[in-house]
Amino acid sequence: MKIFTYIEPENENISKNSAGCLTLGRQLADLANGSLTAIVPAQESSTMQNECGRYGADRVAFTKNYDKYIPEVTASDVANILLQENGDILILPDRPAIRDIAAIACETVSGSIAVDCLQVNLDSENSPIVRRAMYGGKALADLKLIKKPVFITIRANIIPPQENIRSAETINFPSPPSAVTPKIKINEIRPVTSKRPALTDAKIIVAGGRGIGAPENFHLIEELADALGAAVGASRSVVDAGWVPQTLQVGQTGKTVSPDLYIACGISGAMQHIAGISSAKYIVAINNDPDAPIFKIANYGIVANLFEIIPEMIKLLRNIK
Repeated sequence: MKIFTYIEPENENISKNSAGCLTLGRQLADLANGSLTAIVPAQESSTMQNECGRYGADRVAFTKNYDKYIPEVTASDVANILLQENGDILILPDRPAIRDIAAIACETVSGSIAVDCLQVNLDSENSPIVRRAMYGGKALADLKLIKKPVFITIRANIIPPQENIRSAETINFPSPPSAVTPKIKINEIRPVTSKRPALTDAKIIVAGGRGIGAPENFHLIEELADALGAAVGASRSVVDAGWVPQTLQVGQTGKTVSPDLYIACGISGAMQHIAGISSAKYIVAINNDPDAPIFKIANYGIVANLFEIIPEMIKLLRNIK
């Protein structure tokens, strides 16, 4: 069985979620007595090659045509590699841009696809069985994907990376110049810099909702997050009100997160928000309404005025440091 993993480069290294995908790919390859190949959309790099081998890759393929901002270009090479190798499964980290690559490549090779998966197993015929959250996180569904190649994106932070060191070899695929005419024209790129971790990678997230009262009070969420070394998130209602940018939105229509600790401040717990945080290991809710739905899924609940609780938490954390 030929299993592939799409790698998300981070400078000269690979992302944590890519390492988790490699870990999963290695487990499946061992179950099926197959091979694991990492597809890296970047220039050839011995550092990245060694990183892929560190987490179980047998081989590493660096794509010739790639553009991190235009998915059609990278998807063209991904599809080409899978066709040449007669690949069975491609595992990818779940991010919006990578979902685009997966969808375009899947359509090109007439495969099947499942996104935002929580688990992947193989049945007796080595067909993948994926587990996904359904109906806003209220149910889990196990789906069997039959038409190969199969594309599977994995929710962030679901699979802890595990070293399985191998001497990965670099392989070269004949790659014709990309004949793709991008449908997107990029006029300007404005990088966003922040000392805080990205939402989808963060181990701790502090999120604020309507209960914060006004945009000028959101600094409390940011200060608590900084005291914890955490990422900052927000509910949809806060984003829709224009208090914070959409990049901070957590939920079904925002980012799906899987932190070790999620602190929900003044968030009532609408179904769409719950769907985005259901994979968090621990949820702490701070709300002055004892009947708020968030308390039904929280591991720990504080029924209190957040304007009294959060400043005390910040003071305590700063004193510890």
